[in-house]
Parts: sequence; structure tokens; C-alpha cells
Amino acid sequence: MKNKFTWGDPIIIVKNAPEKFNPGEFGSVCGFYKVVSEIAAKEFECSIGDWIYTVEFQEGNDMQIPEIYLEKFEFL
Repeated sequence: MKNKFTWGDPIIIVKNAPEKFNPGEFGSVCGFYKVVSEIAAKEFECSIGDWIYTVEFQEGNDMQIPEIYLEKFEFL
């Protein structure tokens, strides 16, 4: 399975994401890796083989979020 986003992509966290992933927030991708263990899958509420992205927010803080909770943000 190929990853959907790459470095620098602007994203928004989907509104139905778990609260711990900051639904509705904007950010940009600054890293990613594939989930390879049950422990990581449980931690991120996703499946083995899913992609996890490090998302940086405007304030400079970052968070790791599963791909299933991200959408590409299109500037108007």
C-alpha cells in the first residue's frame, strides 16, 4: 500500500477523527512511516500496514496521526 501524502503536503484532520488527534486542525506533513506492529496499531487506532504521519501545526508543535484521519487541504 502506497502512502497518500508526502513531505510538505498541507492537510486537515477530519472532523470525525478521535479527539486526541485534534479534529478540524490544519497542518503540514513533516514525516511518515508504516505501522508494523499491533502495539502501534492499537496506539493510533488503526491497522497494521496503515501509514502514520507526523503533522506540524502553525504553532510549531507536531503530532503523529494515522492517514485515515487526514485529508489534503486545498488552498482556494
